[in-house]
Amino acid sequence: MISRSSQDHVRRVRRGYLLVSGLDYFADMLLTVTSVLLLQSLGMGSGAVFALIAAVWIVEGVSEIPTGVLADLLGRRVSVAISFVLRAAGYSALFFSGSVYVAAAGVLLAALGGTFASGALEAWAVDETRSEPGAGAAGAEAGAEGSRGLDRLFAQGKIAENAGLVLGTLTGAALGTLDLALPQIVAGVSCALAAVLSLRLMTGRPGPERPAARDGFAPRLRESFGEVMTGTRLTLRGDKVLIALIVATALLWLFRGIPGVQWTVVYEGLVGGDLLVLGAMRSVGSLLEIPLLGWTMSLQRRRAAARRSVIVTASTVGALALVCAATVREPAVSIVCYVCFSTAFGLCMPGVRAAMNERIDSGHRATVLSVASLFNSLFTGGGLILTGLAVGELGSTAVAWPLAAAGFGVAGLWVGSLAVREGAGPTAGPPRPPTPTPTKAGPAAVEVTAVGVTAAGSTTAGPTAAGSRATRSTAVGSGTVGPATAGPTTTEPTTAGTTTAGSTAAGSTAAEPGTAGSTTAGPATGPQEVSAP
Repeated sequence: MISRSSQDHVRRVRRGYLLVSGLDYFADMLLTVTSVLLLQSLGMGSGAVFALIAAVWIVEGVSEIPTGVLADLLGRRVSVAISFVLRAAGYSALFFSGSVYVAAAGVLLAALGGTFASGALEAWAVDETRSEPGAGAAGAEAGAEGSRGLDRLFAQGKIAENAGLVLGTLTGAALGTLDLALPQIVAGVSCALAAVLSLRLMTGRPGPERPAARDGFAPRLRESFGEVMTGTRLTLRGDKVLIALIVATALLWLFRGIPGVQWTVVYEGLVGGDLLVLGAMRSVGSLLEIPLLGWTMSLQRRRAAARRSVIVTASTVGALALVCAATVREPAVSIVCYVCFSTAFGLCMPGVRAAMNERIDSGHRATVLSVASLFNSLFTGGGLILTGLAVGELGSTAVAWPLAAAGFGVAGLWVGSLAVREGAGPTAGPPRPPTPTPTKAGPAAVEVTAVGVTAAGSTTAGPTAAGSRATRSTAVGSGTVGPATAGPTTTEPTTAGTTTAGSTAAGSTAAEPGTAGSTTAGPATGPQEVSAP
């Protein structure tokens, strides 16, 4: 029989997790409609906006390991609080100053802050709803109940995230009609409140003993970098199909990110400056993914070849929809086409991530997925810089969107040709011999669900290297910009801060216990979007 105190503890953890998760998404999504418009009003040209969002991707990618190691040393509770404090300062900077340089610094500070929290909140909730080691029969029974409750926990978490996403998007759009900078200060205050709540609510059993920061940071940092380098070598020398999947997935993120930077500027003009319409676009697109993801998962359970069919169909429809969005002048038709494009990306990602995970042996999963996340960041960051040089005006889609549509369609066909379910086509090849990897601290695999995109349930899913966590990055204005949580998820960037995260299985994430230490959240889905439906 589970004790009353254990049941009360699980309920407190669940309430705290849902409250902080919902507030987290609310704060990030306040900026999704207004961020790029605000940067443009401060005098940033198209090249500068593209470069800034590219910098967000790169900062999140290269900061993932050091901030992950530091977070492991400080603990999850402190790490989440630090993330909210940095994001509060970064978001608020755009309200208190009209300087382009201050705005850029604020965006990058918020992006850095996002890397401190990715996966930590979910890992805390999972650990606190499981049994404490050595607790005997009662503890084991409580742990079993906690395991059965994980689906419920993350399903409720998905509802809280979606509620925060929709409420934040529409609130930010309404505030933006008064002043484009107003959502920034509200987001900053929301993050400050979330920091206080996380310190008060993220309590529970003491975590694993942590080394002193002064003595432990440098060795752990070297160890984590070494593990990622090992994973990189294993990836490049190993399964060629896996290498192709990583590259093709990175290209999907890039071609999703290009229109994600521009959409608010484009549609603001088409709808006569009505920001509430833009907010509705973003909200409807994410909510549509939920029933569609449920349908595709049901289809894939019935037919082994359905994964490839879903990816190929979604990427083809998405590419055609983006071309229509760029060429049709009727606002209503163009809006519908763009929402179809952004939804198509969300439908592709679960199968892509599942295919990638099937080809990675468990001993190297964390490091290889970290490499995949880094590829996403570098490809998208570099590609956005080049796109910014080619785009004359931020609101011009004549060149960028048709090229992005072609690239998205080709990358989707490439991924579809590779994403054969295990047992339904070519095998993953001979397993690589196991090699020792540095011990990771923390739960070994927590798949984080990012809004709308779920890999067999995940939006930013998949473990990352020791010490690092998949980030729900929030990149100013990018539609799916940023290393993953959520971006939301799914997956998509939001202004300074993920998801895509990146991307979440129609509301639930699978979590499993692992070794003590860092949260391992699968390849980031890119920064949560700040401006992409």
